[in-house]
Amino acid sequence: MQQPTSLVKFTDPEAGIRILSDSQLRWSAPVLFADPFELNHHSTLNFDSRKLLSSCVKSTMGLIFSRDDPMGSSPLIKAIRRWHSEDRFDNEEEAQEVLSELLTSMVQHREPEMLRLMKDWRDYTRRLRILCLTEKHDENSLWRRYADNHRGIAIRFACGDETSLPKPLAVRYRETKPEITPLAEQMEILMNQTNVEVQDSFPDKFLSKSKADIKEREWRILRHVDGNNLPEDETLWYEQVPFQETEVRAIYFGVATDARLKQDISNLVKRRYPRTKLYQARTQAANFELEFDRIDSNGALIEQ
Repeated sequence: MQQPTSLVKFTDPEAGIRILSDSQLRWSAPVLFADPFELNHHSTLNFDSRKLLSSCVKSTMGLIFSRDDPMGSSPLIKAIRRWHSEDRFDNEEEAQEVLSELLTSMVQHREPEMLRLMKDWRDYTRRLRILCLTEKHDENSLWRRYADNHRGIAIRFACGDETSLPKPLAVRYRETKPEITPLAEQMEILMNQTNVEVQDSFPDKFLSKSKADIKEREWRILRHVDGNNLPEDETLWYEQVPFQETEVRAIYFGVATDARLKQDISNLVKRRYPRTKLYQARTQAANFELEFDRIDSNGALIEQ
């Protein structure tokens, strides 16, 4: 996907004036996100050792009694192929007894790695800070959800190399929510003895959202902080990161943005962001869409 040259931050009125007054954006830890489907350092696995064992036993029995030879070169798969060719088991009960004993040992051998995985996950997510942005400034759902129901503003920032917003990553919209590591992934590692470093996929867990939000066209930027000096109060797990005044490309006022707020922001723009363009949202006459008119710092329409 082509990297954008600018992205938009939606805010409520109070946050909008604070961002522009301080020339800083708040990057938040995952635990501060309002979405209950977002993972954070409190998240746990959706399975335990017993579930992993029973699923592996069931899958392995399916391979043993299948008509086709299983593919793979791990010791377990080789054993299954041998048992399959020799008709080693007369019935499923006999196979289950042998497999339960064998796979219990394998699961127990895997447990220290799972403990390390969860420790690494908690460390990663405690130190992670995320800035959420979007491609679009004219999407109704964004104004309702993130800009106080059209009373806030949207700010377009330059992004990419040599800006305060480098390497934005596109959010992918899916049917299933992310997991720290799915059961199927751990079954694959266990049964096929694959060398998968699950920790490498941690960033991807924060780049997946529901298909219901696909219109948001969200991008995220990830950064990490020192985890040794985090405050105990999780509500303070955010960073105020400065941006250059030249990075503010445009400011969009909502349909219901208060006139006083617009004037305060217009005065700020005149003093500190002279290159920034101002736009006023209005509803279209015939459909549920927004249009934006270019205005000057006094709110007057600029003919284009």
